Amino acid sequence: MHASPRQTLNIIRTAIIPSLAYAFAVTPCSYPDLDNWDAMIGRVIKSKHNLWRSTLTAMIRENVHSFGLGAPSIYVDYHRCSAVALVTSLEDPSERHQSVTVHLLTHQVAQLKALATTILSAREGTSLPIKWQVNLHIRARQLACIQASKLHFAMKGNSMF
Repeated sequence: MHASPRQTLNIIRTAIIPSLAYAFAVTPCSYPDLDNWDAMIGRVIKSKHNLWRSTLTAMIRENVHSFGLGAPSIYVDYHRCSAVALVTSLEDPSERHQSVTVHLLTHQVAQLKALATTILSAREGTSLPIKWQVNLHIRARQLACIQASKLHFAMKGNSMF
């Protein structure tokens, strides 16, 4: 059974990306993984539309109303899911849940800053320990996604981090 180009885009939008995005809020994904998934999706879309492999990715990602194909990006969903998870946790109706989230986030950021300071003051070694720790610190990773999206994070009118 073969799917038309339009059906392929709909399958990607409604089945494939949501199934990947389901665990984005709590599963660490590296940028190479996200790149690979975006590249695979791009190849499938270009193939289904009989486009050259050298066709610009911006063209397939551009909105349909702007003469693009409207193909979604994994990066966008990854950052959105991570940001929503952190904000939802911080705005939880339970005071205790909010407090635990704030303290956990503050502790994780402080721990990562201390690790970075240690590595920088030693002037040797690599940043690999920090990368490993970021994967283990869910709230800090979610905050990094918010900052990588060039969003500003404030709580009760006060800037956090």
